[in-house]
Amino acid sequence: MSVTLKLRSEALAQLNAATIAAHAQAQPGVVVVRTRMRHRDLLARALSGLRAQVTDDRNAVAGAWEGRRITFVYGPDGVQLAHVDGPGLTPAEAERLVLSVDEAYGAEVQRAVLTRLKERAARSGMRVESERTNADQSISVTLAATS
Repeated sequence: MSVTLKLRSEALAQLNAATIAAHAQAQPGVVVVRTRMRHRDLLARALSGLRAQVTDDRNAVAGAWEGRRITFVYGPDGVQLAHVDGPGLTPAEAERLVLSVDEAYGAEVQRAVLTRLKERAARSGMRVESERTNADQSISVTLAATS
């Protein structure tokens, strides 16, 4: 018996220009949006993968590049708030930055799920028969029962 699973890295925050604009602050150069990037370690890895200087002070996870900074803090409802700032920052630039972090975060989540799937499969008497990365960056994994 074999089972094929397809792991797809979706944009978790599903942000668009309207969402960014709706959350734009009156303060010029600062945009704040809600995001679902909850796992601090995966978020830090995503920021590192984007070559940001990462800091985690237990209250916030931040990534900094030349002239831009994105800081993630938990809101009162447990959802992360992403604060994007920098000189001359536009909502479109903030959107691109948040979406790039979101995409990198989704890839980190996908890798973590794949690792966990492989570990659980081995404990359940299954083995990975095949693994393929598809054109849409989803991963198809076929598991086979060991006898």
